Amino acid sequence: MTTTQENQAQDAASQRRLKGREIPAEGDGGVFSETWFPVCLSSDVPARGVYGTDFLDGRVIVARDRHGDVRVFSAYCLHVGADLSIGKVTDSGNIRCAFHGWEYDGESGQCAYLPSGDPVPPRASLYRFPVVERYGIVFAFNGLTPRFSIPEFDHPEDSLVLKSGTFPDRFQVDPWVICANTPDLLHVTELHQFDMRNDPYEDVTWQDYSATFPIHALTPAGPVLDIRPEIHGTNLFHQNGTVDGRWFGWSTWMGIPTPGQTTVFYTICAQPEPDETPEQTGEFLDYVLNLEMSIASEDVPVFAGMHYTPGNLTRGDRVLARFFEYLRTFPRSHPSADFLN
Repeated sequence: MTTTQENQAQDAASQRRLKGREIPAEGDGGVFSETWFPVCLSSDVPARGVYGTDFLDGRVIVARDRHGDVRVFSAYCLHVGADLSIGKVTDSGNIRCAFHGWEYDGESGQCAYLPSGDPVPPRASLYRFPVVERYGIVFAFNGLTPRFSIPEFDHPEDSLVLKSGTFPDRFQVDPWVICANTPDLLHVTELHQFDMRNDPYEDVTWQDYSATFPIHALTPAGPVLDIRPEIHGTNLFHQNGTVDGRWFGWSTWMGIPTPGQTTVFYTICAQPEPDETPEQTGEFLDYVLNLEMSIASEDVPVFAGMHYTPGNLTRGDRVLARFFEYLRTFPRSHPSADFLN
């Protein structure tokens, strides 16, 4: 059997397995995808303070320990449940609750001090998430042990000029719905009107916790994109490639503040060209940012009223169907459940 025949057989099998079976929503059965979720921008975390935000089906805090490393903990004090985001970081690096002064070690989350002088309850420890800080964004992993790493760009981060930010509004869908746009190749040609110069159906590759969807296309506005979009986990869109021959990186990282909603973070980056001024590099970044945002803006009205349920899929949906099966079998858990609410 040829590689093409093997891919066709796998695609057909995916459609048969998917037929009549909905994709689990985030939070169904009390579990969420075991993936890296963006929590906040690095700039959101005060130098000597605590940042609080909704996450999964509860709330977390973000703070820096005495070494400057970022930590993400469950938000509620284990005394009577005060929100630690209104507390502060002490000179020793502990997180101090504003209500009764309980202090938690800024590295481990273990309760370290009670102003009353009473013994510290041995089980008084906040939930600590695995954390990575990359590209000016704080990521927390939902799971006991990370299954994969935050994807990297083709060039070292310290050689790049990059910009990270957030979309202003929450989207009323789960993160995977936005990520499904990438394997939805028919929407790329129909909605975005890409003139494909390669066969993306044949070029797709699948890994345990990611998939790659190479695209070489002429866009309606004129720029030629030769890009390598990837989906990591169920919520991380990551892309390396060129526009009219010049390399750039673009990622949208989907966070989940509460089930059924998505916050979108983005990173865009480029390498300075020889003899290029910082202003010229910035102009190129603005150009590709506007290009990517204009493409994304075409999807926004669709998401606004969408009830995303796989229905009558055709052969043209075979890559999307395979992605749905990937989603259905993706590991899910919620080890922080007893701490976040």
